[in-house]
Amino acid sequence: MRFLPYIFVVAMVVPLGIWVVINNFVVKGTSTSFGAFDWYMIGPGAVFMVVALSLLARWMDKMIQRTGGGK
Repeated sequence: MRFLPYIFVVAMVVPLGIWVVINNFVVKGTSTSFGAFDWYMIGPGAVFMVVALSLLARWMDKMIQRTGGGK
């Protein structure tokens, strides 16, 4: 049971990864490219997402351990 929080976080990130792959390798043209200003918005958001998802996984793991679900 202790691996479930990490699977949950991975399942939340996979659609974003698929979107990035499609955006970079499948869709052609300049209208889908990110501009320099876009990276100033996406960068902090991505950092916040990584921190939030890692804290979520650790918190869920601790709650499972505390309730005895990790046996």
